[in-house]
Amino acid sequence: MPHLYAIGDIHGRRDLLDPLLDAIVCDAGEHGDAPRIVFLGDIVDRGPESRQSLDRVIATLEAFPGSRLILGNHEEFMLRFIDEPERRDRIAKTWFANGGLETIASYGFGKSDNVDAIAARIAEERAAHIDALRAADWMVETERYCFVHGGVDPMLPLADQDPETTRWIRHDFLDYSDPLEKMVIHGHTPTDASLPEVHANRIAVDTGAFRSGHLTCAILDETGETPPRFLATDDHGSEIAVTAVDPLNRP
Repeated sequence: MPHLYAIGDIHGRRDLLDPLLDAIVCDAGEHGDAPRIVFLGDIVDRGPESRQSLDRVIATLEAFPGSRLILGNHEEFMLRFIDEPERRDRIAKTWFANGGLETIASYGFGKSDNVDAIAARIAEERAAHIDALRAADWMVETERYCFVHGGVDPMLPLADQDPETTRWIRHDFLDYSDPLEKMVIHGHTPTDASLPEVHANRIAVDTGAFRSGHLTCAILDETGETPPRFLATDDHGSEIAVTAVDPLNRP
């Protein structure tokens, strides 16, 4: 069975996404496989190339069957901006303050542009982006793993999870150390050291790419025969490097 590749929060850093995807294809090829890639959400906002990042994500989903996109809370902001005209001004105020200004800039708009005009043009001119977000998953399960954006409510079975909770939850999930039904692979909350973290019940792969330059991918063996591996970018040199990194192992 091909390995699974789970990519953490991109946040508009297409410059990091491109070399990481190239490295994933090479890694999968070494095993004679085409990769199955799970994007854990927050493709947009904060970084400078949200539109371009979505273009690359959509192309990747089309190129590698079985790959999936999970809706992050920042994509939720974007969809609500498009879908809720009666509340658009209020949504825009919150979204723009949390990275949305960088997203609309990548589509060619500025803070002073009319929000209704922005929403209408994005929906018309970038319909494929909106369609992809509408079609995105909120949870992806395999026999061994559960992929979500933010986490799960540890008090509920996976079958009873609320989609919005899985996008937004933090401490109730992050502070829970008892076993869960499956190992949860998630982003949403940047790790303190900008390195992936392996816990007893979860693996965190949001390494704060938009600030740290470290966009991380977890490589998971569905059979469980080999431990997770990790690839991450580093933009501190003359060009962006992708290397294997060791995770921080947490109790």
